[in-house]
Amino acid sequence: TSGLFDKKPELYKTEMCRNWQEMGQCRYAKKCCFAHGIKELRAVQRHVRYKTQICRTYHLTGTCLYGVRCTFIH
Repeated sequence: TSGLFDKKPELYKTEMCRNWQEMGQCRYAKKCCFAHGIKELRAVQRHVRYKTQICRTYHLTGTCLYGVRCTFIH
């Protein structure tokens, strides 16, 4: 797999693999860019202003397209 992690290697294994979480397996196995369990999960370096302001969209509409990846407070 490639894409985002080629451009932003600092994000490698910083989120849990959805397939691993939902089905307990992943077809990419060791090549997967997402974490398969807590032991593989890496900490992300966040900007000092990360989640310091309210997400206007979420508070106006009750939803946000970015979901958990939103950099604002929900």
